[in-house]
Amino acid sequence: MHAMLRLVRRLPRCSTTLARRAAAASRSSSSIGGGSDDDVKVDRSGLGTAGYAPPKPPATPLGRELESQIRARGPVSVHEYVKQCLLHPTHGYYARKGAVHNFGAGGDFVTAPELSQLFGELIGVWFVSEWQRLGKPAQIRIVEVGPGRGTLCADILRATATWPPFRDALTDVHLVEPSLTLRVEQRRTLQARPSHTSSTKPEETKSVEWVVEGHEGRDARVAWHSSLEDVPHGIPTLFIGQEVLDAFPPYQFVRTAEGWREKLVDLDDQGGFRFVLAPQPTPASRALAPHIITEDGEDTVEVAPGALALCRAISERIAADRGAALFVDYGFDGASPGDTLRGFRRHEQVHPLAEPGLVDLTVDADFGACARHGASVDGARVFGSTTQGEWLQRMGIVARLEALLALEDITERQVDQLITACERLVDPAQMGERYRVLAVVDEGEGVPAGFAAEDRVAAPPDGV
Repeated sequence: MHAMLRLVRRLPRCSTTLARRAAAASRSSSSIGGGSDDDVKVDRSGLGTAGYAPPKPPATPLGRELESQIRARGPVSVHEYVKQCLLHPTHGYYARKGAVHNFGAGGDFVTAPELSQLFGELIGVWFVSEWQRLGKPAQIRIVEVGPGRGTLCADILRATATWPPFRDALTDVHLVEPSLTLRVEQRRTLQARPSHTSSTKPEETKSVEWVVEGHEGRDARVAWHSSLEDVPHGIPTLFIGQEVLDAFPPYQFVRTAEGWREKLVDLDDQGGFRFVLAPQPTPASRALAPHIITEDGEDTVEVAPGALALCRAISERIAADRGAALFVDYGFDGASPGDTLRGFRRHEQVHPLAEPGLVDLTVDADFGACARHGASVDGARVFGSTTQGEWLQRMGIVARLEALLALEDITERQVDQLITACERLVDPAQMGERYRVLAVVDEGEGVPAGFAAEDRVAAPPDGV
């Protein structure tokens, strides 16, 4: 039996404290070497990832950059390595010029919105249901964190447009997307255009107000932001984070006879990357390891402070402005699977240290920890997590599928595609059990659609 983790039960009450600790740890341990008291001599007995051959020496631009950094300054934390691989401004997986090709059958992975319109339509139904639960406020805002190619947002807007009162209440849509490359693709997917009051040069992003046409005759204003902090406050807001929690870089710690030691990324004798352990405490292990609680002797644990901070920040916004949020991702709620860091390339699992910048790196989302962080906010209620298959069936995916299959002009090929996609979304052996759904709502009345009253998460007695 894997350990039942309580990674955040004893963390400081405010997630901002955790975020500050993590930031300080990242600054101090992103490169380890030199002459300060915090520096370590790296134990160079490699910690190989089971089941994979060691990766070849770095051949990508980012790989060469990381190699030079490690040679000059010493090993980097797993957190720093993953952050650079995903978000490096030039060579990062989500920032590079070819980032748009990461998604879909021709890329490295397929997300639920890319599989079928059914998924996005039901998210739209959930948004309308929550708007009604809120008392149908005259103004409502939609925010998506990590919108990928924009497919989910487009499906949500199309689905919600069929409810004229909701369409009229929707004031604006905000997409939190740091990648400029993906922003361009999202505008293309949404068919967004500069409004007549803005600059006609799309590259002048600061002067452009974007709108989406065809929202049942009513344009919807759309804005892009690099972080959630930039999204305006003040009116009830509906949030969606689909496959975003898994993308936050983790810190990894391994239990040794001397206590928890941080896992680092170093170079082997051939110049390739490998995992090693810090034989002495690092700033990250000092800041985070004291709050790690295990029960059954789990030897490897992960902490992704960014995911926890996002859940708390959104919960705080919901408590202040009213609204609701939905998080959908693959992950666990309870027993930890230990080391979940893995890489994906062309739909195949690969070594997480292979081809830096060209491989999607991901970890399982800790839904239990995220739920406790959200539930610790006064004025916010958390429900779940429940499995994606269960939630979609509660939301009526079968009825929606039957309605689409009954269309007169539907082709046999479309029938096969719809049925196959629906099965993949709800089948426990495919995405139905592996993916989970978590909801955060304000302290109003009622239970969010797709959940039951008993799904509510109790607030931690001593904060988080």
